[in-house]
Amino acid sequence: MKRMRMSDFRNDPWEHINEPIYPDVQRLFRQDDRFWVSVNEKNEKLFVINVPLRINEEIPTNLNVIEVDIVEFDAGNTRFLCILKDDSLLEIFTLMIQDIAYKCKDFSDSEVINKAIDRLFTEWTQLLKPSRAGIGRSRQIGLWGELFILNEKIKQAYPVSEAINFWIGPENKKQDFTVNNLALEVKTTLAGSSPSIKITSLEQLEKITDKLFLIQLFINQASSEDADSMSLQDIYDQIWNSIDENDPNTKTNFMLKAGKIMNKAKKSEKNEKFLHQSYDLYNVDDLFPSISSSNLPDPIRNVKYEIDASKIRHLLSSEKLEDILT
Repeated sequence: MKRMRMSDFRNDPWEHINEPIYPDVQRLFRQDDRFWVSVNEKNEKLFVINVPLRINEEIPTNLNVIEVDIVEFDAGNTRFLCILKDDSLLEIFTLMIQDIAYKCKDFSDSEVINKAIDRLFTEWTQLLKPSRAGIGRSRQIGLWGELFILNEKIKQAYPVSEAINFWIGPENKKQDFTVNNLALEVKTTLAGSSPSIKITSLEQLEKITDKLFLIQLFINQASSEDADSMSLQDIYDQIWNSIDENDPNTKTNFMLKAGKIMNKAKKSEKNEKFLHQSYDLYNVDDLFPSISSSNLPDPIRNVKYEIDASKIRHLLSSEKLEDILT
């Protein structure tokens, strides 16, 4: 079995390629002779998977920013080619090929190209083909709150790699974060909107860990002149820049999680400034008002509801978020 770690990859896989060399190739990872990089006659960067047998796989419709092909090469060899057509996406492309090589390393020669295609078009399509259609106010505010808690609270208590692993909201899990034996659900409230806590599914307040805390985060719209204000892009960049440049695994993990929403956001949504005001913390225990699937009438499968925050002030936790995280 071939062994590799994400940290074994070069930051620049094409570092020693100074001119077009294809069909010659340079190893992406020295201990696996299937994953390669190259540069073609158009000075475009290539990711190449070479296997010593004939492979016939269907490829989904090409993206505009990359070209994908499967070609016969030499006697009895097949090459999977992935060509970058837009140099502005080089950082994403670099992490993508490292991720594909790492995730596909243990598959056999007959499987590896199929698995690479599957990962490319299921995990990376949204990052390589951003829609920019917009995410709407609710998702914009919700993502801002999750990234703020990740950056300002969890990342201060744990290494950034662990903090990003704790963030499970983008994976459609029940809560936004699981931190060891506790879970956190973040609800962000913008000044001027209803102070009610909006619960959008039964699962959000159902325990999957020993403890569950609800955070109601209060924010205001702000101007760019306010030194403490931050946009979605600002917080994203702060988290990204805190990741060690020699840690492609954490970079990939964060990019795939945040990119699922960020790459759908309009420029105005990513750059709008907000200012954190305060937060309320609730321990979601037996006294906390909630609806669970266990007490829902059988024909009903899901509900959305609001909790009047003014009527649960007596349930506020006396603990600080920093204290429960450590």
